[in-house]
Amino acid sequence: MKVILMHGMGADPDKKWYPWLFKKIKEKNIEMIIPTLPNSENPNLGDWINEIIKCVPDNDSVLIGHSRGGVAILRWLEQLSEGKKVKKVILVATNSGKEKSSEKGFFSREGYDFEQIKSHCDNFVVIHSKDDNWVPFSAGEENAKGLGAKFKIYTNKRHFGIKESPQIPEVLEEI
Repeated sequence: MKVILMHGMGADPDKKWYPWLFKKIKEKNIEMIIPTLPNSENPNLGDWINEIIKCVPDNDSVLIGHSRGGVAILRWLEQLSEGKKVKKVILVATNSGKEKSSEKGFFSREGYDFEQIKSHCDNFVVIHSKDDNWVPFSAGEENAKGLGAKFKIYTNKRHFGIKESPQIPEVLEEI
């Protein structure tokens, strides 16, 4: 198994709860990759999708996306070739596909093509907090419903930043 974490906008692999998760996954003798996504302050969707491709996900891979990193994963799944699958996708505080439709191609007026995405993965988990100060809770609801995902709801973790949640044990439980 391989775990791939796509961090959020304005972050890198050494921030938030990512180092904690990396350590815990390594303790289980599982390969984990957290690419440093280019231009994280002003990201480009194509560049981030290329980073996913470089990690070579396969049917034994678990993809974790935080915030905009989750959007990149879903957009990558939308364009994946027929017959290719990943084992599991875990989305933490991930935007819906329709928000801020003008921002660098991450979003669209139509939102996500959930049916296309689900053809590449059978197991989705959405983790979201009702008090998220960056991504509305409704985005988590939309993603969970569209993906037929297990939905883990918090009330006090905001956007799952370092101060609110130095660890997210539920992510580890899902791997």
